[in-house]
Amino acid sequence: MLSLRPLARRFLWCDVSDGQSSSFWFDHWLDLGPLIDVVGQDGPQLMGIPIESRVSDAGTSRGWRLPPSRTRNQSLAAVRDCLLRTPLPSSVEHSDCFEWIVPGSATTIFSSALTWDHLRPRVPRPPWHTGVWFKGCIPKHAFHFWVVILNRLPVRDRLVRWGLEVSDKCLLCTQNIETRDHLFLSCDYSREVWNIVSRRLGDSWLCDNWGAFMNWISDTASPPVTLLKRLVFQATIYLIWRERNSRLHAGPSLLPSLLFRQIDRCIKDAILARLNRKGFRNLLSLWFAHE
Repeated sequence: MLSLRPLARRFLWCDVSDGQSSSFWFDHWLDLGPLIDVVGQDGPQLMGIPIESRVSDAGTSRGWRLPPSRTRNQSLAAVRDCLLRTPLPSSVEHSDCFEWIVPGSATTIFSSALTWDHLRPRVPRPPWHTGVWFKGCIPKHAFHFWVVILNRLPVRDRLVRWGLEVSDKCLLCTQNIETRDHLFLSCDYSREVWNIVSRRLGDSWLCDNWGAFMNWISDTASPPVTLLKRLVFQATIYLIWRERNSRLHAGPSLLPSLLFRQIDRCIKDAILARLNRKGFRNLLSLWFAHE
């Protein structure tokens, strides 16, 4: 859950009038920002101003309660200089005014949308995003596929480079170094799975590197075919990884044809669960077209 306390200290600006409702230490009422962030947790003791003080509590009839003029603490000196440039709260009964200020915008009410957009600046979507996140995707498959695209899976080649004392051989073929591209595309076991998958899609498997694979799934010539391809490809990538992990933990080894049965079952279930969606109405017949 997003905590508002640090955000308030960062974006909530207080225009002090009588100083009765604004915190001397925690509100952003000076150009320096919240003074507790400037001076630190020892600030209240160093300045003799209790941590619960309001802005109005920090002044007397003669002026602000200032740090000593000869202080060697640079933070205290900065606070002192800033206070000397700032008038004391007015004795006129006008309440302090708070504004939520995000760069480029100011409002008297908290705006979660403005704040979130500032904290998480938008960046251009990568060209492959539609092949990962699309309406009707299987969430766990999409998330896994996203991690695969970013090359963040703990394949053995990465584990060795991290310094782990493990074999770098592929768990599926036991012959080549287990990299992402090898495991999912060029391994003999995976290629046999993809050959079955591609025949079922009425296509041919020609991909031997990740760039070619991403181009293959980015083909949008036919929306229904594209949707089916993306479902199937994500399921295949997911289940190949699951088969690899099963072998890692001494589980049973499936033949490529048996792994395809799992893919087939997964695609049927996904389509049947989404028949009320417009794009899925004809996918089942499309999946069976080359059975």
